[in-house]
Formats: sequence, C-alpha cells, structure tokens
Amino acid sequence: MHNSAKDETSWIALYLKNKRQIELFFRRRIRNEEDCKDLEQELFIRIHKLEPHKTVEDPKAYLFRIAHNLVNDLLRYRQRHDAHIADISEIQNLGQDTYKADDQVADRQNLALLEQAIDKLPPKCREVFLLRKIEDLPNRQIAIRLGISQNMVEKHLRKALKELRQSLE
Repeated sequence: MHNSAKDETSWIALYLKNKRQIELFFRRRIRNEEDCKDLEQELFIRIHKLEPHKTVEDPKAYLFRIAHNLVNDLLRYRQRHDAHIADISEIQNLGQDTYKADDQVADRQNLALLEQAIDKLPPKCREVFLLRKIEDLPNRQIAIRLGISQNMVEKHLRKALKELRQSLE
C-alpha cells in the first residue's frame, strides 16, 4: 500500500477500513466515552486535511501515529488542567489570615460551584472555555488547535458562559 495515500479518499477509506481498531485503540487508552468520540472525530478531521498527494511508507502506521499523538495531547491537557486546579487550591490557602473565616467559606463554596459548573459543560465547550480563560489563548489559536472555525470557538464560548451563569444563579 506504498502509494495508496495519493488522495484524500484513500485516507478516508483507510480510516473507515480501520475504524473498529481505531475505536479500540482510543478506548484502551482513554476510558471516557465522550473523549474517545471526540478523538475519533479529531482523527477524521486531521486525515481529511492531509495533503492530497502525501505519500507515506506505511499509511496505517501513520494513521495510528496521528491517533497516538491525539491521545498524548489529551493527556497533557488533562495534566495541565489538574495542575491548574491544584494551583487554585494553593491560592485559596495562601491568604487565610488576611480575611475573615466567613469570607473564606463563601469563596471556597463559590469556587467549588464554579468548578462543578465547568465540569458539567459539554466537552468541547469546556475545552474552549479553559483554553480561552485559563490558558488565555486567542480565539484564532483555539480554532487552529481544535481544528474548528473561529465562529465555532465563539459559539462554544457563548454557550459555556450562558451555562455557567445559569449554574451559578
């Protein structure tokens, strides 16, 4: 299958031929069903964007290398997110002596509510929201990173903010 990747239809055909193996590949590494579906969709988008005349020695191995990289990206993102949550906890503990215990309790409750509300967001909305608000990425960079349009980034942000407002009211 040395030159079978001459056009995008052969990449898509390769994806479809190996779809079950791809699903299993993701499920063995990522236990969350929604994340697996998102990774499958992202893989399909990536191969759809491959240069039509791109030739690869072993297209199936290349396909699974892309899948492997997507898993690694997701795991790195989760590590950064978990580290950020740990940082929030540390910040909460820093100023214990500078304000009243009642204020501390209220702030912790508000933060816990916010974290719960963020966790309840749909996966793409949550990802876009965290990239924008936590990593401070511009909408254009978020769109490129996620392989979606800037309009979709804005739509996800609006939806996230709306749902967070509703959750916190």
